Amino acid sequence: MRHGVELDVRGARKPEWVTANATNPLRDWDGREHIPRTRYRKALAHYTATRDAFLAEVTSGEQPANITEIGRAFGAALNALDSRPPFIETIEREELFDALDFLADEAQTAVGRDLSTARAALIEGVDSVRDW
Repeated sequence: MRHGVELDVRGARKPEWVTANATNPLRDWDGREHIPRTRYRKALAHYTATRDAFLAEVTSGEQPANITEIGRAFGAALNALDSRPPFIETIEREELFDALDFLADEAQTAVGRDLSTARAALIEGVDSVRDW
């Protein structure tokens, strides 16, 4: 370590990866030492499904009960992924909630209206079932 900076380069990314991950809030999980690649991919798939369901719900009328259920499904899916051995630690938990904020911000921009209620319902759903 020189001048307080440590750099760990594992390899270059292909342009396709860069394009696909430009808006992926979980991209830092890819290659993280304690997160198996299969779990990263499954977590990303659950995030993408949650994002799609959330966007569909807020564009069709924003039903808080449905959005809460979307959050529950996401929390339950991540609970299942985090079983033996667990990999969601404090930083990953914070990153998951940041990812949910990111998708709510993205949806708010897409629909052009305030989605504070929808964001709260999504987080409430996740919090109601999460073990991580």
